[in-house]
Parts: sequence; C-alpha cells; structure tokens
Amino acid sequence: MRPSLAQLEALLWIHRLGGFRAAARRLGVTQPALSQRIHELERAVGAPVLDRRRLTATAAGRNLLDYAERMLALTEEMTLRVGAQAPVAGSLRLGVADSFAVTCLPQLLVDLGDRYPALRVAVSVAYSAELDAALQEGDLDLAVLTAPRLTEAISVEPLVEMVLRWVAPPRLLQGGRRLGPADLVDVPIVTNPSPSHLFIAVRDWFATAGVTPRRLNTCNSLMVMTRLAAGGAAISLVPPAIVREELSAGALRVLSTEPAVPAYHLMLATRRDAPAHLAHAVVGALRPLARRSALAARAADRR
Repeated sequence: MRPSLAQLEALLWIHRLGGFRAAARRLGVTQPALSQRIHELERAVGAPVLDRRRLTATAAGRNLLDYAERMLALTEEMTLRVGAQAPVAGSLRLGVADSFAVTCLPQLLVDLGDRYPALRVAVSVAYSAELDAALQEGDLDLAVLTAPRLTEAISVEPLVEMVLRWVAPPRLLQGGRRLGPADLVDVPIVTNPSPSHLFIAVRDWFATAGVTPRRLNTCNSLMVMTRLAAGGAAISLVPPAIVREELSAGALRVLSTEPAVPAYHLMLATRRDAPAHLAHAVVGALRPLARRSALAARAADRR
C-alpha cells in the first residue's frame, strides 16, 4: 500500500486544526471516515502518525507532513494550470463584516452566480473579531473585516478605506454648529456591542475629551441600528454609505463634529490553505466590487 492524497490530507488538516472534529468539518467527511483514513495511512507507512491522546503528530507523522504540504500545494497548482478553463466548482466559506454585507454582498453573490454557477458560497456575517477568530480556527476560507491578525496561516491585503460619521435624526439635534464629545455625552447613542470596531470608535472618540457617553445603547444588527437612528431613537457613528437613503430622505443628517473620527480599512484576509482556485475566483469578483462601491472613501468623504 502507498499513502494516498486523501490520507495525507487528513493528517495535514488534523495537524493544522488540532482535532478530528474540525478536520472532518473542513474536509466535508464524517469523523469515522477521517479516522479510517488515518488508520489506512498508518498501515501504509507501518508506523503511528498521530499521538491519539495529545492529537499531535508522531516523528513519522512529522516527516509525512512536509510531503503532504508539498503534494497538496502541487495539486492546487495543477488544478489552476491544467484546469484553468474548467468551470469553478465547489464550496468556499466567506465571512463578511456587517458594513460589507449591507452594501456589497447582494451584488457579489449575483456576480458570482453569473460567472460561476457551480460555485457554492457559505456566507457568515459577524463582527470582525468573530470573523478573525473563525479564520484563525480554519472555519472560514476568506473574510472581509477590520484588523485581522497576520499569521503564517493568513494573508492580508487592504481592500477599501472607509470613513465614519456621526449621524442624527432631526428631532434629537438641530442646528449646524460643530459638536464635540462634551456636546453629545448626554445624547442617546446606538452602536454595535463590544468588541466591534464601531463600539471601539465611539469609545475612543469620547475618550479624546476624557468623557464617557452616559446613554450608550447597543444593537447587534447594523441594519436595525440604523433604523433605530432614522426612527429618532438615537444618534449613531456609521459609514455614510450604509445610510444613503436615510440621508437623502432627511430622516438622518451628518453632524459636524470635532475631532474627526479616523478613517479605517476594511481588509481582505485569506487562509493560505484555502482552495486556491475558488479563493481566486471570489477575490477576483469581490475586490473591484468593493473598490467601486459606496463604501470606498472619496475625497469629499474625508473632509
């Protein structure tokens, strides 16, 4: 018997993800099937490859891991080169922050469906901290988020620069004078819960004046949060792109505030072990869509 690619892949993913359950989920097989692959691999090489108690590779397993890495990388390269004209097919796990989901996700899925009808995208919408944790654990292949951790397993690139602005319903704040943290400290505010980027931005903005907002409410849905603001319940700190309709209708208006809230980047983070041909297809559609979207900061937005 010779080790098969499926057996080596099983060993590699157990090693990367630290257990049978996560590896089985990543490979789309049952845990018994994954365990069988490891037993067959051990029979093929004539030695244990995993310490079952610690779920770490044995000396023989560590030797095999280097070959497994190279063989799977060559398989991906072969798929990209030889199968370049074949339809993109399979499943990719994509995580996106709320702001991207509200503004860009519908068009992204339309574009991907038109270009790659055999591609299946499993979308998770969450706060960036949750998306980052899922990426690190191997539960996502690709994510659009703020401040991902750059590790050996993750590649990161800036996607779009975004601005944040305080917006308010007319009933709460009138007039056009410039407002600072002390002016808004007693005004009701709604934002996403900690540890979201919006929560941290609100907290840090008030901290510049050494004050803490006294009426800070949280909501875990960005869409509901903006509806609450537009309905007159609170002011909010948001990317203007997600409330364009409310601003046009006069339900919300942008406040003139000082100090300015720093712009930030939405980042594109990809696991290096994600299916390369699928990640390439999704990124190829996602990147230009985000950069021409209303999310991307323009010169006027920065003033």
